This record gives sequence, C-alpha cells and structure tokens, in this order.
Amino acid sequence: MTLTGWVINTQSFIDDDYGYVNIATTWKGKDMPSKPKQNEPIEVMWSNESLYGVIGSKVGDFIETHGVNASLQEGIFTHRSIAEQLVKTFSGLKINEIRWRENPLEHTLNNGKPRMKRAKWLPEKEVDIVYMYSDTYVDVCNPQLVHTDFFTAIRANEDYEHNWLMCTKQTKEKLEAMKFKNIRIVESTIHG
Repeated sequence: MTLTGWVINTQSFIDDDYGYVNIATTWKGKDMPSKPKQNEPIEVMWSNESLYGVIGSKVGDFIETHGVNASLQEGIFTHRSIAEQLVKTFSGLKINEIRWRENPLEHTLNNGKPRMKRAKWLPEKEVDIVYMYSDTYVDVCNPQLVHTDFFTAIRANEDYEHNWLMCTKQTKEKLEAMKFKNIRIVESTIHG
C-alpha cells in the first residue's frame, strides 16, 4: 500500500528571488479546486497571496497555485508552448484551457478604496497559460504497474482526496535535462 515515484511541484521562486506570480484556483465562495476534466476549462485568477508572503510580477516557466485547499496537484500551470513540448515528448499528459476570473483586488484595495497603481502581484506581461495534468490515475491503496511517463497518484478517504502529479525516474532525468525553471522534482513514497 505504497507508491514510490517522482513528485512534480511548482515554486514561485528561483534561488532567493521570490518575485514570481501565483495563480489562485479557489476564492471566496469556492472552497475546493475543480478536478480536471478534458475539454472543461479550469477557472483561475491571479493570486494576491503567496505561501512565502512575497509576490512579484515575474512569470516563471511553471506557476505555483495558492489558496484555500488549492494544491490542485493533479497538474501544473505552464506556458502553452512548454505544455505542447512536454505532451509531444512524454506520455500520460493532457492540456486544459483556462477560464480567467478577475481578482476583486485588481482594482480595489483591501480597505475598499480604489487602487491607484497597478497591483504588484499582476504579471508584468500578458502570457498564454494552460493547465497540464495526467489522467492516468494510480490508487496508492491498490497500486498498479504504470505504463506512462506521467501519472497521478491518488489516495481518497471519506472527506478528502489527495493527489500527486508524479513521473518515472527516466522521465525525471529527461525533464531535468530540459533546464526548466520554477519546477521541483522530488522522489517520494506515498503511503496508502
């Protein structure tokens, strides 16, 4: 009842530079992120919060999510060009479009007054972002042999479903050779 693989996470920093944007998949009135379904856009907005308390306007190769229960670890946000390259190179990946919502704090401060300057946590330039995920699911409590480069480890209990985007060791080595930034790939054993 364990599964070992390489977990893929995004991070909103490179070395000591924490000036990268974040995406929110949850907001007031929407507590849980939606599970990705093919051809169904993922609703997101630019996040005004960060796990590290600092947010900037730089857009990395991969973009971290932040919000209530917002791991959405079935996949990652990235540029369309990167997603298309990875889908051509590896098996087990899908691409979903994004439906953007406007963060209420883009034009209004926390105190309700109108914002006079552009928010520092908005991206410095317009970007074409998509959501990339694997719809190959492996149940940690009953693991099966994986035949794809990428897969989603899943562990469900009564109240919550935990998911991890994972890859094989060979995929990890090829992915690291591509020299992408804002991505972290760590060996992990998930217990059922």
